[in-house]
Amino acid sequence: MLMENCGLFAAYSKDSRYNVTGRIIEGLLALQHRGQEAAGIAVSDGIKIQTYKGKGVVNSVFNKSISQKIKGYFGIGHVRYSTNGFSNFVNAQPLTVRYKNEFFSIAHNGQIENSAELKKIFEEKGSIFMTTSDTELIPHLLVNNFKKAPSKWESKEVGKVIDKSIGPSYSLLLLFENKIIVLRDAFGYRPLFLCETKNGIYVASEDSAFKIFPLRDANIREIKPGEAVEIKDGIIKSYEINPNKNYKFCFFEQVYFARPDSNVFGENVHLMREKLGELCAKENPIDADIVIPVMDSGFSAALGYSKASGIPLEMGLMRNKYVGRTFIDPDIQERKLGVRRKLSPVKEVIENKRLVLVDDSIVRGTTVKYIVKMLRENGAQEVHIRIASPMVVNTCHWGVDIPDKNDLICSTKSLKEIEVLVNADSIKFISLTNLLNSLGSDGRKYCLHCFQNDWGETSF
Repeated sequence: MLMENCGLFAAYSKDSRYNVTGRIIEGLLALQHRGQEAAGIAVSDGIKIQTYKGKGVVNSVFNKSISQKIKGYFGIGHVRYSTNGFSNFVNAQPLTVRYKNEFFSIAHNGQIENSAELKKIFEEKGSIFMTTSDTELIPHLLVNNFKKAPSKWESKEVGKVIDKSIGPSYSLLLLFENKIIVLRDAFGYRPLFLCETKNGIYVASEDSAFKIFPLRDANIREIKPGEAVEIKDGIIKSYEINPNKNYKFCFFEQVYFARPDSNVFGENVHLMREKLGELCAKENPIDADIVIPVMDSGFSAALGYSKASGIPLEMGLMRNKYVGRTFIDPDIQERKLGVRRKLSPVKEVIENKRLVLVDDSIVRGTTVKYIVKMLRENGAQEVHIRIASPMVVNTCHWGVDIPDKNDLICSTKSLKEIEVLVNADSIKFISLTNLLNSLGSDGRKYCLHCFQNDWGETSF
């Protein structure tokens, strides 16, 4: 599976006596699917910032005593997958630094494409880097532009400096002793949402993270590309940093990354995936007995495929919900073992059946190969793979750790070769042309780079 980026969550209580640490942890739990390597929080009581982070999933990093010990009425949180930098503790976020006797913290979702160039510039000026994460460039950038204490930095000016200097992909939370600044890049690669209730203000990578809180009369909106939001003294201020309208929303948020109950880029994720499954069924019909989804992200697409084809949907693969998403583990051998840990075939459902196996995408082909092997071991008569997205044929440098092109199975092999490699009776994808036709004018707002060769075409 595809490697993900990160998840952001922030909370601000309008009552300064309330400790938001527990709420930030709950928000990170709701975003756990966006990163399982590390988790962290940084909170402020208006005077000082406290930071706590560690490797692993949220429940392994935090416990009740931590939520009671780390106190503040506003703060930020982060769950991490390493798109840039090694998977180790020092790279866990939020990244908290000290400048002019004040601490400030940063949580970042995205990837700084010009990071190598910026790092060289700062190192020549004498800067020392303590991590291998591109996020560490941001405090160096800010302190080199603002010579006063961080609490006195103007939010709009912070947004302008970052917009001018780094790019193209970032959603940022910056925590200061007196405020939170929220930034989204001008292309809007990653989703980012703002929620205001009677008692608090929240920010999250996906709006589904707000659902754990009472939301009566809540005002929820997507933070605009190129927008800076300041949360200070219980008041929200918005600044237009870059009025760019050439959006590049990552379509893989719709295909795979986001939770099905989220609404990203103006679309409900479950309904979009169901639509993709319907497209796949109409473009790639097959005579079969049952449709089986690869759980969990393939379920909505499989439902759409079943509806459009008239072939009944069955749960031929059961998912162990206590095992993390296999793509999260950076170690490829561990990821192979993770397929068998995560998915269990139901022999009584699949035996002697012609199966349509529906999944959201194929990147390396490692996962689907082992799934087909398990299905055949349990008596599947035929296995026809249907992928509810176009072929992934190109890398991504904007917040998703897609491997080198040589590691992408669809970039290096023909459909026939892939069928042989994964031992499938057939394998079909949605064509990029069909996808664009279905999206209509909305297709212009999406980044589809990973589906296109360097000359702008797919390798069908």
